Amino acid sequence: MSVCQISILSRDDIERVHEKTLYVLEETGVKVLSEKALDTLEHGGALVDRETSTAYLTEHMVNEAIKAMPKEVSLCARDPAQDMKAPRRGPPYMATNGTAVYMWDLDTGEKRATLGDDLKDFTILSDAIDSIDYLWPIVTAQDGPEKARGLNDLVISLRNSTKHFQGEGLSEKEAEDMVRVASAVVGGEDELAKRPIFSTIQCPICPLEFERGSIEATMVFAKAGIPVVSMSMALCGLTAPVTLASTITIVNAENLASFVISQLAKPGAPVVYSSESSIINMRTGEIKYGSIEEVIIAAAVGQMAKSYEAPSMVGSFGLGGDKPGISATVAEMSMTAMTNLSLTDFSSGIGSLDQAKGAALEQLIIDSDVWESIRSLRRDVSIDEDHFAVDLLEKVGPGGTFLGEPHTLRNMRKELFIPDSEKAALYNSYSFDAGNEGIVDQARKRVRSILAEHKPEPLDDDVDRAIDAIMSEYA
Repeated sequence: MSVCQISILSRDDIERVHEKTLYVLEETGVKVLSEKALDTLEHGGALVDRETSTAYLTEHMVNEAIKAMPKEVSLCARDPAQDMKAPRRGPPYMATNGTAVYMWDLDTGEKRATLGDDLKDFTILSDAIDSIDYLWPIVTAQDGPEKARGLNDLVISLRNSTKHFQGEGLSEKEAEDMVRVASAVVGGEDELAKRPIFSTIQCPICPLEFERGSIEATMVFAKAGIPVVSMSMALCGLTAPVTLASTITIVNAENLASFVISQLAKPGAPVVYSSESSIINMRTGEIKYGSIEEVIIAAAVGQMAKSYEAPSMVGSFGLGGDKPGISATVAEMSMTAMTNLSLTDFSSGIGSLDQAKGAALEQLIIDSDVWESIRSLRRDVSIDEDHFAVDLLEKVGPGGTFLGEPHTLRNMRKELFIPDSEKAALYNSYSFDAGNEGIVDQARKRVRSILAEHKPEPLDDDVDRAIDAIMSEYA
């Protein structure tokens, strides 16, 4: 089998990035703003400078972490039919985007702050859409408990979807309570470790810094068997040197440092190598998603992840304009889609607007349709004796045609992406000259229809009561 994908590093390049990464981890070190994590690292063999909260990681520590971490990971769901397993050869599993702070109101068409009910609507909609495989909390529930927003996001998701949820824990206490909630759903902590129905994204602070709450949460999740996605968000020219080689090295160093901490907390803890790194707009200083460099970084770090046999989340998708519709440039659309041709098992970005600051229910519909129409680009392609069909070629001969051959009828839907007429018309409607208003109006109608008709499978009453008891601690 062969897969359409982008690879830019040679074997020598991969070795060179790894070598420079080891140098950075051992000589520059990583700042870790947690005494617990520093104690763990020191016990594991790191040289620790307590005055600067810096840990210097040895090559042996990195190698042991790579050896200990699982090479396969399962992101499970309340509905086992929606479990995800990595590595994945075909198109990446796709999620919504994460934690936007405003949305375009479905009824008024105006921008406004996001609330828990909005996250509930996004979750129900995502639960109903087949091309969305798992859920980020796409908007921030700004009316939720301030010190437990990740926990609140998890509760809303579990109550309104049977798909896997990927959130974030920002303190040791919040992480412990997220584990308590999920354990109540699946029947205990042992069952949760076997079937983790949620995972977390724990972002280092680039460059090379781990905030106290996040890294202590990472250690809680590692011990509970919850997969941790160590998402590096390096920005060329701002939080990383402007050279791509250095940015790639920083992404690699942050991921490997996170792996070391997870494996010291519990050998065999599930981890996912991750990057959502890009550049800044050198004229404005703002982040620039959808850049050419974002594709290059994703492709390179995807190769680094696979060199360690680590599951990966390095691509992103989203049309990303300032308002619902298709308002991104041709280049931005091409680049954001191309990141999914990197060596990645998981991806995200559905429903995002305004460089991930905003979101819209209509955009979630539009992005899902577009993703559905292009995701098969990274499918398996069979290059073997059965598929060369040289006997058929010999039969038809030079100058012949294959349209009427039984072989064509038998194989066309296996080899070609052929949507039905309704889907084809839908996909064709998403063009720059179609007019945004018509596209958005159509999406808005579908949002209302789905929210009115789709009823996610509820949790058991006793589970709901157990979750309410946990949440009451934050009232």
